Formats: sequence, C-alpha cells, structure tokens
Amino acid sequence: SAVAISPVFFPNLLLLQAIIAGFVVLLMWAVKANKFAIDGHRRKSWGIALFPFSFLVLLIVFGKQQMHLVVYPMLILAVADAAAAITGEKIAKHFFNLTGDRKSFPGSIVFFIATVSVLLAGAFFLEQVHPVFAGLFPGFGKYDILIFSVMVAMVATLSEALGSGGFDNVTVPLAAAWAFHFLESSGSTLQFALAIILVVLFALLAVARAWLNQGGAATAAMLGIIVFVTGNWHTALPVLLFFISGSLLGKLPRKSITDPKHQQPRDYLQVLCNGGLAALVLVIYSFAPRHEWLVIYLLSVGISTSDTWSSEIGQWAGGRVVDIANFRPMVAGLSGGISWQGTLGGLAGAVLIALTGWMVGLANGREVYWVTMMAFAGMLTDSWMGSRLQASYRLPDGSRTEDAALAAGKTPAKGMSWVTNDLVNLLSNLLITTLAVVLWWLLNC
Repeated sequence: SAVAISPVFFPNLLLLQAIIAGFVVLLMWAVKANKFAIDGHRRKSWGIALFPFSFLVLLIVFGKQQMHLVVYPMLILAVADAAAAITGEKIAKHFFNLTGDRKSFPGSIVFFIATVSVLLAGAFFLEQVHPVFAGLFPGFGKYDILIFSVMVAMVATLSEALGSGGFDNVTVPLAAAWAFHFLESSGSTLQFALAIILVVLFALLAVARAWLNQGGAATAAMLGIIVFVTGNWHTALPVLLFFISGSLLGKLPRKSITDPKHQQPRDYLQVLCNGGLAALVLVIYSFAPRHEWLVIYLLSVGISTSDTWSSEIGQWAGGRVVDIANFRPMVAGLSGGISWQGTLGGLAGAVLIALTGWMVGLANGREVYWVTMMAFAGMLTDSWMGSRLQASYRLPDGSRTEDAALAAGKTPAKGMSWVTNDLVNLLSNLLITTLAVVLWWLLNC
C-alpha cells in the first residue's frame, strides 16, 4: 500500500524510479541469497522482489502522463490480493490449482469484490484527495464507472488465479493496467464484455472436449481476451484456427507414441509457450497501433501452427524420420526429427495462417509470402533446437524418451535437463519473431 501511494510523497519521477530500481536489485539479491524465510507454500519469497519490479515497469510506461495507471493497479494488488489470501486461508474448504499455487473460489470472489471497491473508492473519493489519483474515469457516468470497474476486476481476478510462485505480483498489476489503458483509450466496454463472454464459453468447451485442462483453459481465456479485445475477430481468427486445427490433428492415430503429452489436454505451459508471445505483440500493438505489429503477430501464430502441423502430420504419416542436425535415422515423435510428410504439413500450416491473415486484412499480398517463409523457418528452427538442446533420456531397453518422469532422474543422453519441448517452442518462436522485427526495421528504415 505504501508503494502504491508513494507518488504522493515522491513527485520527482526520476527519483522515485531510481529508488524502486535500487530496491528491485536489492530484493532480488536477498531472495536469491536466502535472506528471507521460506513462505507457507515452501517456496522462496520471490513475490517480495517482484512487486516493486511491476511498480517500476508501470512507472516507466505510464508514470509521466498517466500516474493513475500506476497507482490503481498497485492498490488492487495491495488490497485485493491480501484480502483474497486471508479469505482463502481462513474460510475456504475447497481449492483449485491452475498453474501451481493453491487458490480458492471464496478467495477469488473476495478479490473481485475488493478490486471493484478500490476502483469505486477511487472514482468517488480518492480523485478529490490528490492529483495522482485523478483521471481514472474521465467524463464517465455512474453506470459506466460501475461497468468499467467490473471489467477490470474480471481481468485482474483471472490474472491472480493464474499467478503462482509470487508471480501474481506481476500478472495482477500489469493485466489491470492493460485493461485500464484499453478501456480508457477505446471506451468500448461492450467489446470488452463480449470478449470475456466468448472466451469463457470457448474455454469451457475446450475443457469439455478435453482439448485443455483447467489451467490451460484459464490461460487461453486470458490470452483470448487480449487477442479479441485488441483486434476483434480479425486477430482472433488466426489463433482460433491454430488452436482448433492443432487439437484435431492431435487426435489422429499414431503408429508409435513417444510424446508423453499425446492426446492429453494441453496445460497452461503449452498454451503460454505457443500463444503467449503473440498475445504480447498485440499488447504492444494496443500501445503503438502500427500495422507492422499485426504482421508480426500473424507470424508468431504462423510459427506455432507450422510447428504443430509438422509434428502431428509427420507422426500420423509414419514415414522415414531423420535428425534435422545430422540426417541420421531416428524414431518418429522425438524432437529434432523431420520427415518429408511432416515438413510439407508444416509448410501447409504456415500458408494457412498467412492466407487467413491476408483475408481478414492483417497482411497484404507481399507480406503473405514473408509470413509464410518466416513461419516455415520458425518450424525448422524449432526442430533444430529440439535436436540440439532439448533433453532426451536413454531407457534401460535402449530406447529414448523425452519424459523426465520415466527417466527417474537420469542424466540426459542428449541436451540439457531443463530444456523441455515447451521451452523449445517458446525460444524458437521468440528467436524468429525477433529476427523478423529486426529484418523489417532494416528493410524499411
């Protein structure tokens, strides 16, 4: 709470940023060096270092002209998160687990109510107390203020439920600030409400069809809100095609199953590693609405689609598989393996997303070719990283697996133990997308 209202006492923005940056470094070191006690969940107290980090990010982005977008997200974290934690510990009897930490429905309900209360208190009381609280609902009527508050509270509550290991101290204020920014800049509470309704219905369908588990569905809902709100159905269609096509292809029969997640509902890590970067690009687009960001978003979705199609079609076809790094024969389904059937499938997935983007106006004719080539390159990069970096283990019968649980703590025969398929998906997408941004800048500067 003291951090949230600190701009009242430190009007010098650079001084405040310097103080907070110093504490971020100090607290990161203290947690790393075990200077704080282990918390009730038997984990390091990273949250104590992450909340000033979030505050620093908000100060850098909004502090100069929109200080209320710094103060209110931090007040929500201070008041609502604490109220939810106390409620969960004191009265909750049934819990759920989306990403690692135990959460409760009573805690989430109290979080939602506390968030709405903070915003209404800001609208009807705090704005008259000090200028840093002003500007929250410029020119809004009482009904609009209530709807606005409910929309932000929904996003903040979902982000809190998804935060584990202290990272809700990042997800809550940043998600609330983004929701504030969009609603203030567009004033479209109807579009925001429609997005929430549609993605929640889709998430429920995905759980019912066993496409996603509960954590994966909640993560997909959060990413879906960002995608749909930012660009309406134009941006939602490519990622929807990726998800549905990948889920359907994953149901195809295979001659051999080497992937421990085959035909299992996708979890939050799979959803985040395949769609998180695309959603982040759209967040950037919401602050800097340039056409280039929509093309980069399309490319990121194209990489994930190309990789998924390549893997699923290749394993279903069952042709000759070789290691992409040395072209030696290998078992189908292991990371790094390629076949001509899977390669063509990956190319088809890249073409589908590029053409879809062209049809809905996210890319022009020339950009379709560029997205296709870069997405296909992303698929190949994913295979190469899977071959060189991802951990694989040799079992007693001589076969290989990428399932660390089956390996029972053995040292990887190849790759690094901490590099999983999900991480490879994220890194290859990040690498090619970043390369695309650099090339775009070089070619158009």
